[in-house]
Amino acid sequence: MADFRLLLVLLCGLLVSVSHAAEPDDDTAWKTLTEQLQMLALLPEQEQLRVAMQSLADGQSYSLDKQQTVEQELAHFWQQQGVVLPFSALPKDATALQRALALEPQRPEYQPTVNRIQYLLWLQQQPWPEIRPGGWLRPGDNHAAIPQITQRLLWLGDLSHYPDNGYDYTDALATAVRHFQGRHGLKQDAVIGSQTLRWLNIAPKQRAIWLAQSFVAETRYREQLPSSYILVNVPAYELQLVDAGTPVLQSRVVVGLPNRQTPLLQSRISSVVLNPGWHVPRSILRKDLLPHIRKDGNYLKQKDFRVFDYQGHQIEQTPEQWQQLAYGRFPYRVVQQPGAHSALGRFKFHFDNSFDVYLHDTPEKQLFSRADRALSSGCVRVEKADELAQWLGQHWVRDPRKWHDMQQDFQTTQWFALTQPLPVYIVYWTAWVDGQGTAQFRDDVYHKFSTVVDLR
Repeated sequence: MADFRLLLVLLCGLLVSVSHAAEPDDDTAWKTLTEQLQMLALLPEQEQLRVAMQSLADGQSYSLDKQQTVEQELAHFWQQQGVVLPFSALPKDATALQRALALEPQRPEYQPTVNRIQYLLWLQQQPWPEIRPGGWLRPGDNHAAIPQITQRLLWLGDLSHYPDNGYDYTDALATAVRHFQGRHGLKQDAVIGSQTLRWLNIAPKQRAIWLAQSFVAETRYREQLPSSYILVNVPAYELQLVDAGTPVLQSRVVVGLPNRQTPLLQSRISSVVLNPGWHVPRSILRKDLLPHIRKDGNYLKQKDFRVFDYQGHQIEQTPEQWQQLAYGRFPYRVVQQPGAHSALGRFKFHFDNSFDVYLHDTPEKQLFSRADRALSSGCVRVEKADELAQWLGQHWVRDPRKWHDMQQDFQTTQWFALTQPLPVYIVYWTAWVDGQGTAQFRDDVYHKFSTVVDLR
């Protein structure tokens, strides 16, 4: 019996030496590599990666040749994106697992994103019929579509367990719907209307594609970011201020309408303007102000506008004359004075750009409570403009004493230069996994991506 056991041990050792598939680290390395390859193969423009993925579909067993092929594909991909990986600095004797891990982008969001994509690809194999309730559903309703909606929310992670609610739209289900609405940028009212229903019916693979696209775009972009900056994500309607690598402020924002889009750009904030006057651009004058003046000749006076000719002389007219002039080409410059009516609010954050846009405060605070905040003429309105300005005044303004002394002055326009320019980036990311591991999705408000394909 002892000899048999010894022979068995020797045979097992031989099998291990012949087939690397029995090595736990090699198995883990292979799984690590193929999961990343599956994510990147979802990118519409990565045909080569899809071909590589397809060539591996016949079997998932580990082999050194397969590993080296996948390593080369992944290293080449990230090199093209300008993303530096630890892979290039590995010693020659690195293990298979060390090599696989060194090919992962060094972001904390990477593994949660891969995990979510893997789950969505599994979920794609489950039945995903279109939900058609035939009308809006509200808490307290009773409807035959409720079990289907409940199952959908359970699969998508907004419900922790399947409640025994039958056809009733219960409070527990309403809580799950609000959670679902929140992570899709919708109004969290628990009403299952057209927008909530549209998101409920999105195929899992389409979600996986969006997560993969946005993760790669964000990873590529963040490679260039300095330690301190302001970043505005247009589809998320959010601004983030980062100082020395640490987030210090997050704010809701209002961005440009789809037909007056906020441009995607990078620049540097050079000054904070206290009590800014607003020199109205000709396009906004034509589209917005002149229609108001035609209806009410007192509009200019009520909103504290002054009108100048191109030689700098102020023009005075009666309300009736302003109305008549508003029907013509209106050959004047219009400037709104600082104060309660100023469209720029109390603060303007100036940065050079060819689009004549900037970040600024606004008197229309009610707009920030809306879920859809693509409402401006192109500039970015910041809900926490006062907090942002005070932080800059404390840490970056070149003359902090004068800044402090003028805080009770609500009429005098004053430019405050920063000690050094603060980089600002306006980006467009529609999907991500947040710090709590929750998948977040936002509408493609400017229609920058192709039409959703039915992948069910």
